Amino acid sequence: MGVSVAEYLGQRTDIDNPVISPVFVSTDKAERDAQKRQGAIPNCPFVCGNICKKIGSGYEPVCSVRKSDGTLWLNCSERMCATKKDLPLSSYQRGILLQAGRYIYNPYVTPEQICIKREIRLSVIESTNYNADFIIALQGGNRDFSGPDRLVLEMQGGGETSNTGALTEHVRNWKMMPEPSNIFLRRETAASTLETNAWRRQQEQFIVKGNIAMKTQRGCGIAFCVGTLLYDYLMNKLASANLPNLREYNWTLAIIGFKEDSCAPIQAGAIPLIVDESRLLYTNYQTFVQALINQGEPTPDAFRGLFINLNNESVAFQ
Repeated sequence: MGVSVAEYLGQRTDIDNPVISPVFVSTDKAERDAQKRQGAIPNCPFVCGNICKKIGSGYEPVCSVRKSDGTLWLNCSERMCATKKDLPLSSYQRGILLQAGRYIYNPYVTPEQICIKREIRLSVIESTNYNADFIIALQGGNRDFSGPDRLVLEMQGGGETSNTGALTEHVRNWKMMPEPSNIFLRRETAASTLETNAWRRQQEQFIVKGNIAMKTQRGCGIAFCVGTLLYDYLMNKLASANLPNLREYNWTLAIIGFKEDSCAPIQAGAIPLIVDESRLLYTNYQTFVQALINQGEPTPDAFRGLFINLNNESVAFQ
C-alpha cells in the first residue's frame, strides 16, 4: 500500500487551486546555514516564527502523507503540535492544545484556563534527562473531571515512511516539471507508513515520562496526542489486555487520537485536525505499562535445541 503527499509546506494537495509552488531545498549544509542567516528558508506553517525544520535539514517539506485508503499519516515532528520554548504559540498550536485540554479536563474549559509549560526537563536516574513536550494544568474553573490536575502532555512526533527515497524522488520530479501541478504532486508513490518504528520510539516516552509523573506528586498524570494510525496500531498491540475504561473515574493515563476533520470545508492551507471521539483511552498508568510488559509469551523452543559453541561445533540443549 503506497502513500501520496498530503501536505507540502502546510498546503494540502487534494485541491487544484491555488497551485502549490515548489521550494528550493539545498542538500549542502554550508549553503543551508547561509540561507538561515539570510532568512531565506520559509517558516514552518505550524510553529510561530520558526523555520521549516525539514528544509533547514535538507529534506523536502512534506508535512503529512495519505495512504491509499485516505488515512492521514503525520510525517513531520512539527506537524501535530511541536514545542518551541521561546516562541509565542501560533493560532494552530493554541487550537490543538485547547482541543486536548477539553478532552483531558472537560468540554467547557476556556483558553485562559489552559496553562502550559514547554520543553520541561525531567530528571532520570543515572541517565541523560528527558524533555516533556508540555506540562499542562488547569487554572480555576469547574473541576468537573476525573483525571489528574497536571499532566505531562506528549505530542506524536513525525512518523517515518519506508522507501522514503521514492517519496523524495517523486517530489523532486514534480519540482522539475515545466508547470508543476497539484495533480502530479498527490500521485501515489511506493513509500509506505512505518507505524512499528513510531511505536518503538513512543514506548520509552510512555514508560519513563509517565513514571516520572506518577512519582512526582499526587494528582499528576500523562496524556499522549497521536494520529489515528498510531492509535490503532497501539490498540491492536494491546487488544488482549482488557485495559479498564476509567474516563469517569481516577484515570492517570490518556491517549487522545487526532484525525483529519473531513467535515470541514476543503480549502487552501493545512488539513484541519480534530479529536477523534472513537479513539480515546483513559486508563491507569500502571495497568497500561503492565500490559506492555505482558505482550511476550513463553517461547521454549528459542531456549533449547541446537546451539553452536565458539569452535563452531553443534551442542544440543534440552
